[in-house]
Amino acid sequence: MKDIAREAGVSVATVSYILNKAPGQSISEETRQRVQEIASRLHYVPSLTARSLVKGKSGMLALLYSRSDNDSQWKQLYYGALCERMEALCKAEGYHLLVMGVDADQPKLDIIQQREIDGVLLVDVKKEVFPDISVHFHRGVPVVLLDSIIEDPLFHKVVLDYPAAFQRWREQVGEAAGGGFLIMGTRVNEELNQEMISASGFQRDHIFVLDTENEKELPRFLERFQGHQGVVINEFAALPLLGLSRELQLELTVMCTSGYPQLLPPEVRTLQMETGQPHLAAALELIKHYIQSGSMAEETVTDGHAEKQPFKQYITISLT
Repeated sequence: MKDIAREAGVSVATVSYILNKAPGQSISEETRQRVQEIASRLHYVPSLTARSLVKGKSGMLALLYSRSDNDSQWKQLYYGALCERMEALCKAEGYHLLVMGVDADQPKLDIIQQREIDGVLLVDVKKEVFPDISVHFHRGVPVVLLDSIIEDPLFHKVVLDYPAAFQRWREQVGEAAGGGFLIMGTRVNEELNQEMISASGFQRDHIFVLDTENEKELPRFLERFQGHQGVVINEFAALPLLGLSRELQLELTVMCTSGYPQLLPPEVRTLQMETGQPHLAAALELIKHYIQSGSMAEETVTDGHAEKQPFKQYITISLT
């Protein structure tokens, strides 16, 4: 930092304020640009400790996802893509992201507790263990949930709008929806599983909930629906089915919940999020809002701006 200050002709404190984005400092835009250009040329790596001292925040967020012995390959790919995208979003906003898989039934958070965390994103968490997780984060650390339906009015939940997505699918395929089927991967959050099943409108014997224990039974299930319409939730879950789908002349619609519709061949109908990863962007905006403002539940985020209104537990993301 001293080298940057010397070359820029400013104090070390000024360099620290600029690189750590300290609020409330009167520094010209020309000076900011000069310092940032020199820092980039010298390959400066910011110190989290320094940032913490300047801003009172560590600049580190945590993403915790539940994993179990029954996680199939599609779910591992789903988590990998989700973590990679979230890390990119955090980096663009100047945050570091700590990613950790925790046991779905007995999450151990010792490593997380040893670090100063500014905000937490919890992915697919059991309702029964959520209180044991949330209590580990001290007051003032925002916790936002993804892929989880938990009736707790103190926390925001970002969820995909499955009822609207299935309604859109039924409108697209018409009467053919009546003899259709659903393939979905199991979630740790049982309430989300039940919402997807209920939203589909299918009878239980038309639904296959995929996990590592029943993967070999899937071909026999699909043979019952030869020539019919069907829905697969998640593009990674759909990829292994494409060959068999052609053989059985299945008309698949894939709900692209990871944001990678380009993985699928053009003949496969898709329902996808409007742009990029709006569910992750919404979760990050909520966390940022609470970190920066310290506001409580009567404020929420709409289009990136805080507004005074009744606290919104569920932020729904459309699939179109």
